[in-house]
Amino acid sequence: MLIRARRYQLAVLLALLCWWAPLAAQESGQYRSRIQLDPLGELGKGSEMSVAELEASIDSIKEPYAKSSASRFLARHSVQQGDYASAIDYYRQALLARGLSDVANREMLRELAQVYLLNEDYREAAITLQRALDIKLQAEPGDFLLLAQAQYRLGDYVAVVAALDGIEANGLSLDVRQLRQALALYYRVGAYQQSELILQRLLALEPGQPSHWHQLAGVYLQQNKRRAALDQLTLALEKRVPFTAAELQLLIDLHAVTGNPYTAATLLQEAMAEGGVPASAANQRKLFELWLQARERNRAKTALQRAARGSGDTELFLYLAQLQMEDQQWQAMLTTLLGACEQRLQDRHVSRANLLLGVSLFKLGRDEEARRAFINATLVGGANAQAGEWLEFMQAAAPSPEEARLVRGPCVGSEGKQGSLQKQKVPAQPVTGPAASSAAEQIAIAQPAIKTVSGARFFYSAHSEDLADLLPDIQALAVRLNLSLVKAGGTADGPLTLLVLPGEDLRLALPARGAPQARGRYRLHNAPQFRCAWLRLEQAEADPVGAVTSLQEQVLAAGYSLSGEMRLVFAGGGTPSVEIQLGIE
Repeated sequence: MLIRARRYQLAVLLALLCWWAPLAAQESGQYRSRIQLDPLGELGKGSEMSVAELEASIDSIKEPYAKSSASRFLARHSVQQGDYASAIDYYRQALLARGLSDVANREMLRELAQVYLLNEDYREAAITLQRALDIKLQAEPGDFLLLAQAQYRLGDYVAVVAALDGIEANGLSLDVRQLRQALALYYRVGAYQQSELILQRLLALEPGQPSHWHQLAGVYLQQNKRRAALDQLTLALEKRVPFTAAELQLLIDLHAVTGNPYTAATLLQEAMAEGGVPASAANQRKLFELWLQARERNRAKTALQRAARGSGDTELFLYLAQLQMEDQQWQAMLTTLLGACEQRLQDRHVSRANLLLGVSLFKLGRDEEARRAFINATLVGGANAQAGEWLEFMQAAAPSPEEARLVRGPCVGSEGKQGSLQKQKVPAQPVTGPAASSAAEQIAIAQPAIKTVSGARFFYSAHSEDLADLLPDIQALAVRLNLSLVKAGGTADGPLTLLVLPGEDLRLALPARGAPQARGRYRLHNAPQFRCAWLRLEQAEADPVGAVTSLQEQVLAAGYSLSGEMRLVFAGGGTPSVEIQLGIE
């Protein structure tokens, strides 16, 4: 009787399987993003004994349909129990028995592929999904998406793109959720043209989704379509699409690099006033640079004053003093410089600060204080040549040995004695004889500033133009170079540099961080330490080509030999400053 009862239970179970399998086949036209975790439903309650008996008897089932149906049933049950190894084995038995239709077999292959994905066996998942696609039935978008996910896990990015491109090749359409899945995969593998097309479709379906607007602009930038990215973000702003601070900064930068600094400055000023971006010293400095590029001097000066006061950056105070000098605002210039010199300066700022201080004092009729400031400027590198010219123009007395020994005054660096201007009214001390001649020669033949620049790895593009012809295009070329460096896997680690090497084309270069790869016209150059004479110029000063010739003459007059290598270092992003570095031996 016991044997008959068990046979009866098995027969009932097989009958239920035969009833349930066609229902599963009817569902095969629907894409499943995950396996149904409760395949038994109500049947699973109280049927543990029947499942166990079916597992024990599965090998004895010979009829193909019953074999496939029972094996598939046990596979789904194993998935529910989290036993992926058994599930895979049962799915294989079900497929091997060949007892079900192509529709049911394709559904089983999808389920098996998802089990492989759960089990992190991505290679078998990809093979199984390809088998499903090879069945001569209408494909479904979900099959291609799952195949692309498996290939992405395997690191085969070409296969990812091929799988996703199969969706359009088969004339299939995606819903919004599937479009987002395809976008994520396309973007991760660098297929930006396909990403652009999907984002355009998403934007048409969901125009109120801010991320679509900004992601599309980002994809344009990845393809170096700056104008398209600018138009995209401009339209988004007009349609009142929300912007984060970083997204506003991107829009501002795009206006700047496409030759519209006025609009960039206007947007930045409005964004800071409305709280869209922080009114930080860094943004005030950026606003100054943009207004200066737009030739709005008064607005630039106002922004620079705020940036200098907010940051305490000496360089910004010196820029402000330079603008005030050009506008002949002598008292304001003096006030700015005294504010910059309240604390000891970095040594690289001492010479220039004293030069500007001397100019403001001289223009205010305080000649003796101006003389002391100019003497200070000649004692350290930087602006010593210009300070010597001012002393000659003033017909000032030569410095005494005490004055020529140490920087004294309000603007001193790591060495020197700091004091107020009122204590610097030192009467002129005439010096006669050989000492006077020696001091005069010290001013007339100023020693060039010398330094050693650390070694660096440069990412560069070569240019056959002459220096004078290349300089006007530096800004546009720099943007392209920076974007190429990022695409090559690196980031900039310093200011834009023009390398002039003996017998070579000019090299427009960026110091690189990371591991960028040489690609296309872009190459890598490992530069050793570089000992050089140097001079920093402002945009308002003589052109770099003429300044190079003057610096060469000064270096040779001081007894140095030129190595033939030269660098022009463009400092501070949009800041109008260039440093000439001549290699010496």
